[in-house]
Amino acid sequence: MDFFDNLRDKLASTSKDVSDKAKETAAIAKLKTQISMEESKLKGLYADLGKAYYENPEDENIEAYKDSITAVKEVLAGYDDELSKVKGLKTCKNCGAKMAKEALFCSKCGAKNEPEPEAEPEEAPKKKVCPVCEAEVTEDMAFCEVCGTKLDD
Repeated sequence: MDFFDNLRDKLASTSKDVSDKAKETAAIAKLKTQISMEESKLKGLYADLGKAYYENPEDENIEAYKDSITAVKEVLAGYDDELSKVKGLKTCKNCGAKMAKEALFCSKCGAKNEPEPEAEPEEAPKKKVCPVCEAEVTEDMAFCEVCGTKLDD
């Protein structure tokens, strides 16, 4: 029975790892799509600004274009920060290069970067065991997913 318990635990661990990696990949893809859309918007704003300036350098809308460009750049910077966090990267405080979160020195400029403080991990739901099949269940479950037994509150 010990073999099957170990096998079950290993399968559960592996499936959690695969699930986490799939979530990470999906988050990266979503952020890259959002970045691409904002970059397209930025490119269009630059083109519109150039055309407006060429046609009338005194146009009052030129300042509005500059404000829009600044806003899009700020959104892009936020997406870039999110993407770095998902990928496990940080930014060098000296040159702005991306580097591994654990790295103490930048590989581009050589500057020392102190490690970022770790965020407090979220508390996982308390786990309990099914009284019939001894499968792990969480506090919020009303029935065991393995054998269907009604769980006590």
